[in-house]
Amino acid sequence: MKEQRHFLPFDSLLAVPRGNGIVNYPIASKKVGARAMHTGISKLPVGVTAPRHSHNAEEQVTVLEGRVKIVLDDREQVCGRFDSTFISAGVEHEIVNVGDDTAYVLVVYGSPDVDRTFAATGETVAIGSDSDRFVR
Repeated sequence: MKEQRHFLPFDSLLAVPRGNGIVNYPIASKKVGARAMHTGISKLPVGVTAPRHSHNAEEQVTVLEGRVKIVLDDREQVCGRFDSTFISAGVEHEIVNVGDDTAYVLVVYGSPDVDRTFAATGETVAIGSDSDRFVR
């Protein structure tokens, strides 16, 4: 595979609606040549939850703007700007915007091939697929 070099201004990123007002903005993915990661920014409206789910890859979540409650298994923490989490593959988690403004979080996965398994249904979908929606 040839080397990749991309500038990816936020306003040039594809906005992908995921339901409940959540919008994902993919950054590094297979589509731009990523071979070892999948990254993006997620926008969460006030009061909205990305419901409990897990992934087949490690994940880092960093709050860029706003205040979100991040639940990891049975532990929860309210996180603000630049606070981060590290989540091993298979750990159930959810994210809730508990602030007064729209929240933005940077999400980094340790694989370009990431699945999401919804805890409520057990359904597994590919990240970024048409089935990857937070309305079940």
